[in-house]
Amino acid sequence: MEDSAGEVISVAQRRLKSRQAIGPYDRADLSKAIDDAADFLGAAGKFNRVSALVELEARTAVTIGRTTKLVDETGHVRWYFGERQRTGPFFRRYHDYLIDYEGWGTAAVDGLGDATDQILEQLEDPQRTGPWDRRGLVVGHVQSGKTANYTGLICKAADSGYRLIVVLAGMHNALRKQTQQRLDRDFLGFSTLPVPDGTPRETIGVGHINQNLHADFITNQAINGDFNRNRVEAQGTGPGEHALLLVIKKNGSVLRNLNTWVRDFLVRRGDTRTVPLLVIDDEADQASVDTGDQDFDDGVPDPDYEPTRINGQIRALLDAFDRSAYVAYTATPFANILIHDERTAERFGADLFPKSFIVNLSAPSNYIGPAALFGINGDTSGEVPPPLPLTRPVDQVVEGWIAAPHRSDFLPLFGNERRIPPSLEDAILAFILVCAARRARGNPTAHNSMLIHVSRFTAVQLLVHGEVDTWFKDVARQLRYRTGTDALIERMKRLWEDDFEPTTTLVADTAYGRDATPLNWNAVEPELAAAVEKIVPRLVNSQISEPLDYEAAKDHGLNVIAIGGDKLSRGLTLEGLSVSYFLRQSLAYDSLMQMGRWFGYRPGYVDLCRLYTTDDMIEWFRHVAKAAEDLREQLDHMAALGSTPKDYGLKIQSHDLLLVTAQNKMRYAEEVQVTFAGEGKNQTVFSTDSARIKQNADAIASLLVDAGEPASTGLAGDAVWTGVDGALVASCLAGMFFPAESYNVNGLRLAQYIRAQFEHAELTDWTISLRAGEGPKLKVGPREIKTVRRAPVGGRVKAGRHIIQTILSPRDEAVDLDDTQFKAALAITNTKRISKGLGGAEIPGGQEIRHIRGLGNPATGIDGHPERGLLLIYPLSPEEAGLSIDVPIVGLVVSFPASKTARPVTYRYNSVLSRLELQIQ
Repeated sequence: MEDSAGEVISVAQRRLKSRQAIGPYDRADLSKAIDDAADFLGAAGKFNRVSALVELEARTAVTIGRTTKLVDETGHVRWYFGERQRTGPFFRRYHDYLIDYEGWGTAAVDGLGDATDQILEQLEDPQRTGPWDRRGLVVGHVQSGKTANYTGLICKAADSGYRLIVVLAGMHNALRKQTQQRLDRDFLGFSTLPVPDGTPRETIGVGHINQNLHADFITNQAINGDFNRNRVEAQGTGPGEHALLLVIKKNGSVLRNLNTWVRDFLVRRGDTRTVPLLVIDDEADQASVDTGDQDFDDGVPDPDYEPTRINGQIRALLDAFDRSAYVAYTATPFANILIHDERTAERFGADLFPKSFIVNLSAPSNYIGPAALFGINGDTSGEVPPPLPLTRPVDQVVEGWIAAPHRSDFLPLFGNERRIPPSLEDAILAFILVCAARRARGNPTAHNSMLIHVSRFTAVQLLVHGEVDTWFKDVARQLRYRTGTDALIERMKRLWEDDFEPTTTLVADTAYGRDATPLNWNAVEPELAAAVEKIVPRLVNSQISEPLDYEAAKDHGLNVIAIGGDKLSRGLTLEGLSVSYFLRQSLAYDSLMQMGRWFGYRPGYVDLCRLYTTDDMIEWFRHVAKAAEDLREQLDHMAALGSTPKDYGLKIQSHDLLLVTAQNKMRYAEEVQVTFAGEGKNQTVFSTDSARIKQNADAIASLLVDAGEPASTGLAGDAVWTGVDGALVASCLAGMFFPAESYNVNGLRLAQYIRAQFEHAELTDWTISLRAGEGPKLKVGPREIKTVRRAPVGGRVKAGRHIIQTILSPRDEAVDLDDTQFKAALAITNTKRISKGLGGAEIPGGQEIRHIRGLGNPATGIDGHPERGLLLIYPLSPEEAGLSIDVPIVGLVVSFPASKTARPVTYRYNSVLSRLELQIQ
């Protein structure tokens, strides 16, 4: 039945495409296309029509936004246009395969084509003679399809004439094998598994579209199929007429053997002078970054310096070829941007700083990322909807099963017994329900995965696997044989009716919910036994060499509970991941984000997905989501201003958001230079302790009294003060209490920064705006004002904390701009939005407001005023936090003007934070 549905959907999609119409299509068009395709195939009544219609709608509605990039054209010769840009056979085959076999919509494939065009045009023409070297960075999203992007790039590179293509694929054999399998399917078109001489290779993937394209390979799909110098030399394989593909693990010994082969074989043949090399570095922030300490003498790097092994071998490979291009891919680029842009060494060449370009990929419209799952702290764009209701809190302290942190000899106990805690029981039962529900929705052979990630130690993971396996086998036995199941069935029924059914209803009202087909318990319960029969708990860590083989199980589906640690945190794909149980703590943004394997695409079952984790971890991810979005916003802003990667890199190195990776990856940022110029600090976490609330209210009251009479007032009690001395603002901030979780607003740090700018005649002149809302009136010092209502995230107040998504109303940050400045900031905002394929806005973005305030726009005669800061004060209604007190919860937004001369303030990690960050690597 499922095969019939797939054929019907593919035919319907091709027929829609043949009409030359651009989606989205309405339901009537899609319904007719399904019926016409079913009639054509004689498949009427042989497939689930509702599921097919939902799938077709999802395919045709998915789009990919525009790509933005920073470019340095130094030494670059434009070449990828006109006839050279015309789609070649490798990419045309891949394009058709994605649509006909993988279910991609036309708009999504076209977006992929546009993004890879923009990357390839920044590489050098492989037919260009003479030496050239291009190095770039592609910033994607976790689990968003980076492999699909670089596969498209490989296809276009092969079409254009790149003859040696090396893919650096993670640090584990399983990940290297997974990447090789993917490129066999999507680029080569045949399996590279070893076969006896004379035996034809199995045609797979794109080979079913066109078997007449040829590319060579050296590495293969076998678990030991990595680069082997002896095997390669025995075969005599080398770059020839066709593109030659190598998929290599990031391992010092493997890379050293590759470089030895290059030196002893390719150099001797003259290939390194004539063959164009393309290196694609997947997960480029892991292992590729040099963590050594290179000396600089009067700004000149030590030429005899020897980098860390993997970094040095990658650089040596690039340095061996006269014509080379290096493209780093990662979703967490902080460490890559922090690479010193002038590091070089005599035997290894330049370091891997992305000197030529940085490309910011847009995620497809159906991507479930951090913003969709957690929300974004401080978002004011109006474009980020509330988070999806898919997280479920785990009280790690109360259950006490897994301590944080713990050592490798830790024994997980619940109630002094070797058993899993109730929260993990619920998570596993939820996974069984997901498998049953997907069967009930007409997907009995779909892959389904659950992730359990609670420790980085393999010894602890083994114990966890044992506990999970014991408990799960008992549940499976009860469901299979219906022995003693009454209590279990009742528990699962409550979980379905109290959790899944209302969640499906909530998700159905979101942009991701068009395919959330409601199911009642009577539809799910009959599928439980068949669902649990296929589920297997599996240990997935560095001690297990074989990866999860979803491809081998494609006909019947692989349902797995994957228990692991670091191996699950980088690149390894968990197909059909629906339930995640995550207690692993990390203080480094890049490592934390990479652990989020639950990001990605969930067509037809996003409403069934669950993430069980702690409240603290949810807040960490919300904060990291904001950091990542801020980083992308800066990249887009710098691109709009025509900056180069080196400009961007220098700015990032002095930015407080990038205290986000292991200390040894920030070799040149141990004493971190922090400048808040051009940034807005938006408070989203507040203490609910009445004494702390009163302390902050008193501090603000004193500030307003010292500020004198306001320049303007409103009927609701709001007011604006101008020309306020910066010293008063700094003193007020330094005297206020901010919770430790209030990462974005730290009063003492902000006060130190403000005072440091006085020597440069900056931040001396402040506007203060006290904002009113629609809540009950309360007094703020001498003024009575209507308070602002801000509901807590998730509808509940965490113990001791009132956490909101944002405090800032979008127009408020422009309160100190005149009409000319407002229009100038709006013009920059809309130029950037249009370049990304978005519609025009009515309110300028915060970054553009701060840019115009501080730097002005000399071309239009607008002067900049870096001396002018803005403090927005929001008196929040305590009722929203469940409090009955007579003073408001004071919330702040501190808006710093952009500046070219702001003086950074230096901070240093203490030993605790340094140790924690190093521990998670």
